[in-house]
Amino acid sequence: MKKYFFYILLLLFLIITFSCNTCNDKKSRVIEANLPKNDTIQVKIQRYEKALFGVDQKNLKNGLKKLKSEYSFFLAGDLNDTMNLIQIKSYLTDSFIVNIYENCNKVFPDVKDLEAQFTKAFRYLKYYFPDKKNPKVYTYVSGLDYETPVKYADSVLIIALDMYLGGNYKYYKMIGQPLYRQNRFRKDFIMTDCMREIAKTKIDNSKENKKLIDIIVYEGKVLYFIDAMLPDTPDSLKIYYSPSQMEWCAKNESNVWSFIIDKKLLYSSDPSMIAKLCADGPFTAVFSKQSPSRVGIWIGWQIVRAFMEHNKKVTLNELFTNQDSQSILTRSKYKPQK
Repeated sequence: MKKYFFYILLLLFLIITFSCNTCNDKKSRVIEANLPKNDTIQVKIQRYEKALFGVDQKNLKNGLKKLKSEYSFFLAGDLNDTMNLIQIKSYLTDSFIVNIYENCNKVFPDVKDLEAQFTKAFRYLKYYFPDKKNPKVYTYVSGLDYETPVKYADSVLIIALDMYLGGNYKYYKMIGQPLYRQNRFRKDFIMTDCMREIAKTKIDNSKENKKLIDIIVYEGKVLYFIDAMLPDTPDSLKIYYSPSQMEWCAKNESNVWSFIIDKKLLYSSDPSMIAKLCADGPFTAVFSKQSPSRVGIWIGWQIVRAFMEHNKKVTLNELFTNQDSQSILTRSKYKPQK
């Protein structure tokens, strides 16, 4: 009987432990939108890199002119200008670029899975912002543009596939990328990176003389936008955290908030302290090396989520245009449990 009782306790312990570990990487807390069933959105990704490398280099000018109507964003220059043609020819024959292009084709033989993900995300985008036209999506080989792997402008979304070839890809270390950033250069981060760039165009960030509270609430809004567009995506992918880092945040949320309040940092404009709590890196310097970087931003995310949870009539657009960070904090009733 005692042995049987022991097994019951063990089972309960495992269930509770599993539940706690799972909640540290929970999916979006945004209530899923009631999308229309007769939606006709269907995303087709245009692969500029394949079209470009498919051009006959012996007849480069005419080949490029045939592509220009579809890929005008990439081919904006005068194709009758000899210098422009020389520049494109140099790109197409560069052994480094050719090797990267071949690697992209191996990792991305097709983009059907991405098209399905974009189709779903853009249904949410259209639902929340019905007056805006969904962007066209293009891919290309950037030559390892690690600073802007995704570009969004004028209803065009451009993805540098060569920045999503896997954390162990040989060239990422060569171009000086630290390990914590190399780990983000994977295909499962493409959607969150794209939604992040779109979010920046939807959220008002024009406030001057920003304090810590303004910065973390703004970044929290960006992450909340990703929540809304990608409700099935784990939180860890949205904020670039590992499962252990997510667990650290869940366990230390109250401690982090107490540190911010006790040190009177919430209304601080001190750039060095703001950087310590919000800047990218392997960890947050004011805490242990087990902590993730940007814990201040993670706190801002929880504040915005709490605000939307307690103010259900507030729309995304109203949230994104509200620059009163103090009001958002007050109305969020944010108070992490100890």
